[in-house]
Amino acid sequence: MKFRFLNKTIEHQRFQYNPMYYDERKERLEKKKEQYRKLEDESLSDEERKAYFKESIKKSWSGGEYRQAQKRSSNLRILLLIGLILALGYFVFNGVDEVDTVVKNLW
Repeated sequence: MKFRFLNKTIEHQRFQYNPMYYDERKERLEKKKEQYRKLEDESLSDEERKAYFKESIKKSWSGGEYRQAQKRSSNLRILLLIGLILALGYFVFNGVDEVDTVVKNLW
C-alpha cells in the first residue's frame, strides 16, 4: 500500500499573475486629444458635440461644488479649534475659579 499523502511535501503554489498598469490620466488625455482632433476636423456630429459640451460643464460644476464644500467644512473646523484654544487660554490665565461664573452666565 502506498501512503503518498503522508509523505507528500508541501510546495508553494505559483500563479501566472502579470499585473497590468492602468493610467487613468493617460486615458483621459487620449480621449481629449481625440475629441480635439475631431473638433478641428469638424467631423463631430451635433449629438457628439452636445454630449462633449454637457460632459465638460458637468465636470466643471461638480468639481467646484465639492471643493467649496470641503473648504467650508475645513474653515468651520479651524474656527472651532481657534475658539476652543482661546477659551482654554482665557481660563488658564484667569484661573479655574472663573469657569463656574462663566458657565452660569452662559446657561
